[in-house]
Amino acid sequence: MRVKGFKTVFVFLLLTGFLSSCSVTKYLNKDEYLVKKYNIKVTPKTQNVEISDLRSFINPKPNKKVLMLNLKVWAYYRNKKRPSKFNAWLYDKIGEEPSLYYKEDVEKSILKMKRYLADVGYVNSGISFNTDFYGKKAVITYDIKLSRPYIIDTVKYDIPDTMLRRFVFAGLKNRLVKKGDVYNAYTLDDERDRITSVLRNNGYYYFNRNYIQFVIDSNFNARKMDVTMRIFNRKEGNSEKSLPHLRCFIKNVNITPVFNPVVSGYDTIDHIINFPGDTAYRYNFLCLPGKHMFRLSTFDQTIKIKPGLPYSADDVQQTYRRLFNFSILSSANILFDTVPSDKGKSNVRYLNSRIEMQPGKLNRFRIEAIGTNSSGDLGVRGNIVFLNKNIFKGAEVLQLSLLGGFEAQKLAEIPDSANRNNGASLFNTFEAGLNATIFFPRFVTPVKFKRFNLKYNPQTNLNLGFNYQRRPYYSRNIFNVGVGYSWNFNRFVKHLFTPVNINYVNIDPTPEFEKILENETDQRLKEQYSDHMIFGLKYSYIYNNQRQGISGHFNYLRINVESSGNLLYAVDKLAGSEKDADGFYNFLGVKYSQYVRIDFDYRHFFYFTKDGDMLAYRAVVGTAIPFLNSKDIPYEKGFYAGGANGMRGWRFRTLGPGGYTKISDYERVGDIQLETNLEYRFPVYKYLKSALFADIGNIWTYGESSTFPGGAFKFDTFYKQFAADVGLGLRLDFSYFIFRFDMAIPVVNPAYPEGKRLRISYWQIKDIVGNFGIGYPF
Repeated sequence: MRVKGFKTVFVFLLLTGFLSSCSVTKYLNKDEYLVKKYNIKVTPKTQNVEISDLRSFINPKPNKKVLMLNLKVWAYYRNKKRPSKFNAWLYDKIGEEPSLYYKEDVEKSILKMKRYLADVGYVNSGISFNTDFYGKKAVITYDIKLSRPYIIDTVKYDIPDTMLRRFVFAGLKNRLVKKGDVYNAYTLDDERDRITSVLRNNGYYYFNRNYIQFVIDSNFNARKMDVTMRIFNRKEGNSEKSLPHLRCFIKNVNITPVFNPVVSGYDTIDHIINFPGDTAYRYNFLCLPGKHMFRLSTFDQTIKIKPGLPYSADDVQQTYRRLFNFSILSSANILFDTVPSDKGKSNVRYLNSRIEMQPGKLNRFRIEAIGTNSSGDLGVRGNIVFLNKNIFKGAEVLQLSLLGGFEAQKLAEIPDSANRNNGASLFNTFEAGLNATIFFPRFVTPVKFKRFNLKYNPQTNLNLGFNYQRRPYYSRNIFNVGVGYSWNFNRFVKHLFTPVNINYVNIDPTPEFEKILENETDQRLKEQYSDHMIFGLKYSYIYNNQRQGISGHFNYLRINVESSGNLLYAVDKLAGSEKDADGFYNFLGVKYSQYVRIDFDYRHFFYFTKDGDMLAYRAVVGTAIPFLNSKDIPYEKGFYAGGANGMRGWRFRTLGPGGYTKISDYERVGDIQLETNLEYRFPVYKYLKSALFADIGNIWTYGESSTFPGGAFKFDTFYKQFAADVGLGLRLDFSYFIFRFDMAIPVVNPAYPEGKRLRISYWQIKDIVGNFGIGYPF
């Protein structure tokens, strides 16, 4: 269908949706108005009052829209009085009761906002409202005139417990309530939680926030407040006698790695844990008789609760977090039992700690069979995965993966090829591989980093893999060896470091294909089908300030740095090694690549509602530079555009580089990548969600390429070679598993001559590209 017919259908759908939205108003009574929007104006502007906080007190909220249409309200009215079960289901499940304008609701919202403003220091602020009617829709504007805020003039402390007072005063540098601040009841509540946390980390096991009270004395004329924080003493039973709070110390720590509630006859084994910079502590391990499941040293960097020291809630939480890093454990409980107090120490108690763990299943098999679609090439792939979660009795995980697959791959014409008939079978490619990985819940290094292990709880992974690929015109053997480390620097920052990253690719082309490669002038393309080796390291920095379980704005940044060949080149240079006929050094008879590759991936997520209305933004910048022992980047380390996770208006690896215009059988790879994506995600119904998105970007080569002419990055032309697409996506979001289908169409295509790159007036149905994916694209 040509563009004229396509545009007609598109405009018709838009008009239909618009009329559906307007038709909602015909169901309203004469005196009923649909709430369209709320506006809030605050004067004078201040950082102490957020408009987003004020919005939470306004009810009812405007109805949610789907694709900017009131389809939910329309479904409510349309099916309200229809008798069929299907209409009743639409009314109950899809429909949404209209948000109608009532003056009483506005006045209630004003009262709630006034109470909130008083709680944040702006007592007796004035709030008025104005309602504008547009047909059967109402827009309410709240005009808030803030009063002069109350300022905290003095902060006093009334703490009769002298020992407890010491810990409160020791942490005053972190206090949240200070002289000169605007009064805020919510800040007082946060201060109550902070002090409670300080005390519970210094032995006050039984202390809770209810012992803390703030007394406020205000001066209306001066708009000042005197704040007194009182911490009441405890009382025992029905006695009215005031007693100091109990400070609790850990006496014994009993650890049961394999807890069985029906077993009573455990072997008790003493185990010493040395804490660098501290001292050694003795622990009691209760083990089942016979062969022990764990080495006792497995828990050296995991247990944070120390005998003889005051109870600490933070130590308990850290111990929990580290124990749950062990895949072998299905549950872990930390319990405390009171020990009878010594005479003369009425304010001191001792606690025995019990750490009880229950391991899960040791071995596990998983079989996966999936269909694949790589740029239209259909295939089938299967994986058999074996897991042993305690291979060396130290909670190490061994993962063995056996994979195999077939694919029907489109073939380029090769004259006089004896293998051309391979394309006659449905599946003309084959792949098989074996991968072994061991995950250690600690640093595995020649030198022990005890302080580092205890502070950051790092992990180590060792990887060894082999993959065999048979294609119509060549076969390929790929060997991988890797040693990697990961650790969390803090709650938001994670580091990944792979000091050993070896990848060896062995190619065996058919004679006919080898002749074609001999005549190929593009070096990168030749190296794609030649033996080569990557011998280097990788490092990744990850920042993510998303708070689990909280739907708020957050940032994500990942920086990857990778290099190869530097160590080997230095050794060859110092040793005076001979170069091959092409002027390159070799390792074990194979040319090794030398390059540096850097890429940045930044994302920002704006959440509008708790239900999932959000805007997701991503920007990607990457570059790879070959030097010394390489003239080109290895094919597998290049950048690509198109596919399910970026530039969705193009199929996988079919965009670019630059302004390359020809149709090619080669997958397109570049040395530079610039891309940005914007996606508005919104819920439709329960697990069904949708998204409107736009992608802008491209890849480029550093220099001119005979295979991809016009693909070079040039400062005076690159900005004219950005591609752009828009699209609509549907997602089945089951939280832990997400199926995604996106449809996109190119808006700007740099493969066309200048003046014809804007493709809207040339659109056809066949230009729509569908992409299926698992999980969100970013």
